[in-house]
Amino acid sequence: MKTITSIAITMIIFNVPTYAQTGTEIIDKVDDNTVVTSANYKATMIISLGGTIREKRFTGYTEGKERAYMEFVYPARDKGTRFLKIEDEMWMYLPAVERATKIAGHMLRQSMMGSDFSYDDIVENERLQKLYDIELVGTEIIDEKECFVLELTAKIPEVTYYSRKMWVDKNMYISVKVELYAKSGKLLKEVFISEFERIGRYNYPTSIRMVNKIRKDTYTELVLEDVELDVKIPERIFTKAYLERK
Repeated sequence: MKTITSIAITMIIFNVPTYAQTGTEIIDKVDDNTVVTSANYKATMIISLGGTIREKRFTGYTEGKERAYMEFVYPARDKGTRFLKIEDEMWMYLPAVERATKIAGHMLRQSMMGSDFSYDDIVENERLQKLYDIELVGTEIIDEKECFVLELTAKIPEVTYYSRKMWVDKNMYISVKVELYAKSGKLLKEVFISEFERIGRYNYPTSIRMVNKIRKDTYTELVLEDVELDVKIPERIFTKAYLERK
């Protein structure tokens, strides 16, 4: 008992933080909310470029981390533009050329349809704990929410962002803010999640703002509607024949 008391006093004096959970346990719960078996949804992208607002809409399907499909329905100039991801490969179909073009690996990290989201950002559906070493570094208040603060560092080379700093709502286990960094330490993007919806067992993000720190005065708001999770998706959707249909 004397030893325990001495440790407690020492921690108070030197302000050593104690946590009931590890960083890995927290991220495991975040992954449980955001990584799904399958999903279909309708999405609106609100893109702000120097104060000019553009709106784009698409429907999307996801199955695990291996397969995803998106089809733009608005505006008219983008209608019929489609994307298909199968494992590590992605194709884009443009109605004007009536055929699919493969998107090279390095292109997956570039802007999707002029937004601040990359192709990789949109189709991400993999557990972070498999990709990163995780450290719980403290707690902070963000938008009146008490949050865990975590730092994630890549443990494999095949990641879009070398490191991340995340603020995770202690009650909902949703990341309310994320900073995304290059290996050099340069801040590339900031992500803010302002809304989520309880869908089955998930607290699923439905309003996500991506701020590109490389481009000046730009952000993209991604709003998801009519979200269905862990549902059966027709096999034909994840085929090149469906992608290139007339």
